[in-house]
Amino acid sequence: MKLAIASNDALQDLAERVRADLKMMDYATKPWVEPRFDASGNPMLDVVIIGAGQSGLAVGHALQRRGVSNILLLDGSPEGKEGVWGTFARNYEIRSPKDITGTELGLPSLSIQSFYEAKYSRQAWDEIKRIPRLEWLHYLQWYRSVVELPIRNDAQVVDIDYDSDGVTVSLAGGDAIRARLVVLATGMDGGGAWRVPDSITKSLPRERYNHSSDIFDETKLKDKTVGILGSGAAAFDVAVAALTAGAARVDMCLRGPRLPMIDIVREGETAGHLNHSHDIPDRMKWDLAGFRAGLRQSPADHHFFKACSYPNFFIHVNAGWDEIELDGDDIAVKTSEKSFRFDHVFAATGVTVDMSLRPELRKIAAKTALWKDRFTPPDHEGPGRLNFPYLNANYQFIEREPGLAPGIERIFAYNALSSMSMGIAGAVSISAMKYGVPRVVSALTGFLFKEQEDKLIDFFASFKTPSITFPPHVRLMLGMPAEGEPEAVKP
Repeated sequence: MKLAIASNDALQDLAERVRADLKMMDYATKPWVEPRFDASGNPMLDVVIIGAGQSGLAVGHALQRRGVSNILLLDGSPEGKEGVWGTFARNYEIRSPKDITGTELGLPSLSIQSFYEAKYSRQAWDEIKRIPRLEWLHYLQWYRSVVELPIRNDAQVVDIDYDSDGVTVSLAGGDAIRARLVVLATGMDGGGAWRVPDSITKSLPRERYNHSSDIFDETKLKDKTVGILGSGAAAFDVAVAALTAGAARVDMCLRGPRLPMIDIVREGETAGHLNHSHDIPDRMKWDLAGFRAGLRQSPADHHFFKACSYPNFFIHVNAGWDEIELDGDDIAVKTSEKSFRFDHVFAATGVTVDMSLRPELRKIAAKTALWKDRFTPPDHEGPGRLNFPYLNANYQFIEREPGLAPGIERIFAYNALSSMSMGIAGAVSISAMKYGVPRVVSALTGFLFKEQEDKLIDFFASFKTPSITFPPHVRLMLGMPAEGEPEAVKP
């Protein structure tokens, strides 16, 4: 059913309400950070946020509300294409419950519910189970326009260097930006790359396969036989895209004996898990990461049932792809029990978190502490997880060897790189924002305040204007000169 959209005035009125609410709550939000200058005397930015998707927007707005306005958000994508929601995400609805909060930073008028009700109606909100993906995208675009953050799009970061005085962010084209602090808000693949098994990449020409995160022309799947390796949420999203495009047949193959149908993420959405899991012992974080690695995000129910409604959709358990080759014009796949022939295949196989795969992170990766530097796993298991950075509780990188990487603590990983160190509260999920954003922002403002604490007395001593103006007769009683006359110089 197509919803009737309210007049544009409703969203404009809501935007004005947000601004009025922000004005009402602007106590202690005036700028307070002392300006800093680089070696050439140029003013430095206080914070650069790399990524202007949902995490970057929330962190930037939270900084503004803490009185830190000398900031800049950088995003390599054009405006409106930040993040996944308007690019390769194919789910009709986002998987988070519709009552999720965090981006609004405690301001109800800035919430997704207020946006949706203003755009449609309260009844329309009550009738949906989850938020449509494109409505979440439109909400983020509206959010950006209302909070008025300084954002530079089409800004591809190619290098991040650091020293004891700040961080230098270099962009494609030659520009370099100097900042005191940097936040990586670059999502799921910002700490590595989407993973396609070597068995696929080494056996097939590039035009015959895609990762589920790729942007591709779905119409080219019409009348094709499609194979999907994987069975999580992204796998079902691709399956539905292929089926609705008119694929002749879609086969989903998973290595395990059953589909992932338990949504473990939802069970951890409590104030306890989200606010405190960064404090659990390292061994518990390790075991928790191993447990979660054995699970896949369960599919959204609308895509699961839609895929299963097609008679030409098939699911195969215990069907890992043991052999893959191009046989004539067919992609021949063998499992332990079956053989398939496909026209095109998709790898719905997630992401590899490995800083060495990101050229802009190479200087960080060279000297930051990794999990393998701080933790010895039982039975030497999980080598991939050992390559995650070992962050402190504030999402900061720390030195692998003390004294050999001064300034690395000026960089904060509010992206997939934080997954191991933060426990349940991974920074890339919407559900983590309610507690993750305030924590990383408190760490940023605390860092800035620490660097100017030696000027506290000078700061307060700089105020010379009395809080009240004495009437002339009171000045006379106190032996003060008339207003405008110089104070007598004491001997």
